[in-house]
Amino acid sequence: MILINSSPKDALKIFQPFLPISVPVGIGTLLAVAQKQGIRANFIDEQVEDDIFGKVKRFTKSMQPPYIFGFSILTVAFKNAIFVSRRLKELYPDSFIVFGGPHPSALPEESLAYGHVDAVIRGEAEVVLMDLYRRVKEGKDFSGLENLSYRKGSGFVHNRISSFMEDIDSLPVFPYGLFDPKKYDLGFIVSSRGCPYRCIFCSNRITTGKKYRYRRAESIISELKILYQRYGQKFVMFLDDNFCVSKQRVYELIEEIKKNGLDKKMTFSFQSRGDNVDYKLLSDLFSCGFKSIFFGLETASEETMKMIQKDETVAECIEACRMAKKIGYYLSATFIYGLPKDTHQDRMDCVRLSDALNLDMVRYNNATPYPGTELYNIAKKENRLNIQGIYENFISVSTFIENPFKKIPFTYLPQGNTEDQIRRDILYSYFKFYFHSARIREIFAKPDQGAGWFKAAGNIFALARKAPGLFVLAAALSLKFAQFFYYSVIKKETAVSLKFFFSVFEGLWQKKPKQEES
Repeated sequence: MILINSSPKDALKIFQPFLPISVPVGIGTLLAVAQKQGIRANFIDEQVEDDIFGKVKRFTKSMQPPYIFGFSILTVAFKNAIFVSRRLKELYPDSFIVFGGPHPSALPEESLAYGHVDAVIRGEAEVVLMDLYRRVKEGKDFSGLENLSYRKGSGFVHNRISSFMEDIDSLPVFPYGLFDPKKYDLGFIVSSRGCPYRCIFCSNRITTGKKYRYRRAESIISELKILYQRYGQKFVMFLDDNFCVSKQRVYELIEEIKKNGLDKKMTFSFQSRGDNVDYKLLSDLFSCGFKSIFFGLETASEETMKMIQKDETVAECIEACRMAKKIGYYLSATFIYGLPKDTHQDRMDCVRLSDALNLDMVRYNNATPYPGTELYNIAKKENRLNIQGIYENFISVSTFIENPFKKIPFTYLPQGNTEDQIRRDILYSYFKFYFHSARIREIFAKPDQGAGWFKAAGNIFALARKAPGLFVLAAALSLKFAQFFYYSVIKKETAVSLKFFFSVFEGLWQKKPKQEES
């Protein structure tokens, strides 16, 4: 069996060389399960592999047909997956091709409409993929497998989704050793699955569900020790969708981290909702090594917060950020521009809130209605879903990473807005926030702090290798800034005053960001 992580090679455009490459966690888990069950499995990651078909050829030399190719697919990678899988079917006509991941799980019939795709696994795949492998290899009927979709005659069959894996501790230890630390950032761990909330824009629940499940503290500690002792990882990011759903399990983990002395050796980062934390919890986490926190703030509008069904308030998010900053956390957040009923004023309130809360890192994403989400249904109902090609524009950070001369069309545009207005509001927000002397210094002097999102340097030799890319990046950002000035101030397409435009430079002369009054 060969598992393939589908990904466009230039997914992050001009920022591609400066961001750490993430391990394909889902595929890694499947590899570990296969290994535990005595199933031979290889993997190919399109993020780092140039000769996909050459590598498949090398793998198949020591494999017995029928070959089984499993693809893990996000929406933006669907085009790549179709191209590669079709070619593999041409090269190996008797092979069995199965799609999985968020996009096929949400739209299984779309995948199966491509005749070379034999089956789709919806949701979590650890159990069903291994059963499917054995049945295909043995020539047995696989039609009764749960979570499976497949063609039957001129129609489609969708077997029921089984209950999600209850005991995620039964999964084997993640196989970090299969991923080259020279290519990947290994500083991560997954300690829970699922999220019980109902945000309309979140696609994670398509595969992991709403039922929250977490690993025992002892299991997590064992894996942290592997990361520290075997791979020298001193900073580890918890990749949980929502780390603090269960305070009881968080305190059990805190106790074990301190008992094993890891609070003196490692630091950690996690993602949480504002309404899931309090001052004591944040303080106790900070005292045992959790130094970086990420909040999905999404909006500064209470009305929008209700509309997106976040089930928390802006006020709760603000209070959580204030507590985190007071304690000393490195504080990261995201806002989403272009949600239904979004306005220019709402977006400007977001950037003002970013400064007021003294955030350390922030992303301003464009609303992207991924298949399987309520936002996708809203966009379709409003007849405002804009799919370019084979989902090639489904990129939530498109405004900042796109070529200045080749815009990436938005997937959704709320009524009362233009794409140019939202795009310029995103650019203004980024320029306003990051044109700050302290933040610019941190990007280059401390590339691994907090989220570790921009690895421009690291050392003088790495900086020298990336100098050409940095030049291209700087030129692209300068062009974006010039375009923003021309269309906003000179042509007044978004009615921006000169004073408002030049307010983006205020931070360059500030010693530190302005802190919001309590």
